[in-house]
Amino acid sequence: MAGVSFGLLGPIKVWSGGDELGVGSPQQRRLLALLLLSDGRQVSLDEIVGALWGCEAPRSAVVSVRTYVSRLRRTLADGGAAGLGTEAEIRSAGRGYHLAVDPGTVDVTVFRQTTAAAREARERGELGEASRLLRGALALWRGPALGGLGGAFFEGRRAWLEQLRASAMEERWAIDIERGDCGEAIAGLTRATSAEPYRERLWELLMWALDRDGRRVEALSAYRRAARLLDDDLGLEPGPGLRRMHARIRTAASLV
Repeated sequence: MAGVSFGLLGPIKVWSGGDELGVGSPQQRRLLALLLLSDGRQVSLDEIVGALWGCEAPRSAVVSVRTYVSRLRRTLADGGAAGLGTEAEIRSAGRGYHLAVDPGTVDVTVFRQTTAAAREARERGELGEASRLLRGALALWRGPALGGLGGAFFEGRRAWLEQLRASAMEERWAIDIERGDCGEAIAGLTRATSAEPYRERLWELLMWALDRDGRRVEALSAYRRAARLLDDDLGLEPGPGLRRMHARIRTAASLV
């Protein structure tokens, strides 16, 4: 049976045997997230204090950290017993701590391993398998990463994780277009270009999907919309990738 498992791709969650465990105060959640994001590396007390309080750490910060660790240890030990499976354990390491945990129980680790496996499958030409793996990886997300955790450290980690998610989405759409499954890709990319209109890779993929779907006029129109947005709002011209896609579609149109 499953033991303790962890969710960082959304609000911070801990489960044991399918039941959610209470992780305590916001600061305890931050500490747990920090240890999970460290991939088993020792995290010093100074790093912990900096991540939890920034430049406004109280004098009692180290004492508070030790209290949080004690409470989290008790929660994880109880959860491991309840789940009748592998326990996660916070261990002291020098002047700091590390979290010993099965990587397969942390959604961030599973996401990264699965997207890496998808890239390998794509390189082998196994596009169906690559698409399946990416869909599974993206299904792990329950909302914005590290939901509810503020502070500079977690904002930076959130931005990193969201970039990994965006890259996985782009790769999934690209694979689906390569396979000729353009309908869902067009729908997703249309929403994505509305949400992030200055992300040129999204426009490039949308143009490719429209062209592959036999909608060449719409693909060229998408380029004009993107170019206008970049010029009007940012004073920029389309980048090399977008220009190459435009040229390729125009060349193909002229040969018809």
